[in-house]
Amino acid sequence: MKLTAVRRVGLLVVLAGLVFGMGLHAGTERPYDQQHSPYPDGEDLAADYDRFVGSETRLWGTVQRVDPAAETAVITVDYGSGTLDFTVTGFDAVVDPGGAVQVYGTVERDATIDATNVVVVNPAGASATVKYAVSAVGALLVLAAFFRRWRPDVREWAFVPREDTDG
Repeated sequence: MKLTAVRRVGLLVVLAGLVFGMGLHAGTERPYDQQHSPYPDGEDLAADYDRFVGSETRLWGTVQRVDPAAETAVITVDYGSGTLDFTVTGFDAVVDPGGAVQVYGTVERDATIDATNVVVVNPAGASATVKYAVSAVGALLVLAAFFRRWRPDVREWAFVPREDTDG
């Protein structure tokens, strides 16, 4: 069955619309790790804090104050529609106010987290650039391999195999 150019363009439009629709739908969902995480996040704690008292949680926050002598810190956790402040006990990380941390611990009364583990999260400014550069190089290699074997035929709106020029 041979597809005409009009049918191919129509199929391309339909497929592009499906990809756009899936991307739009994915953008409205909570991230996968939050949907399937066994730990309550900022939104869960904001909605019904008392329900999670005694539960384990894993939160990311910005450090507001640190008291190294008391091994406590106050962190601010951002969530979808606001922020929550928590006092973290058992805070043994070395971090300045404004730094980012990941806290794993038990939810206690009065907006307190009894930390089992605190990890300082250092944002790496160049990491995003490196990821995009590696992806671009990979995409160029795939395109080069594809066009080495195939060529576009504009009259048929198709890719056709290249003729062997080796022999």
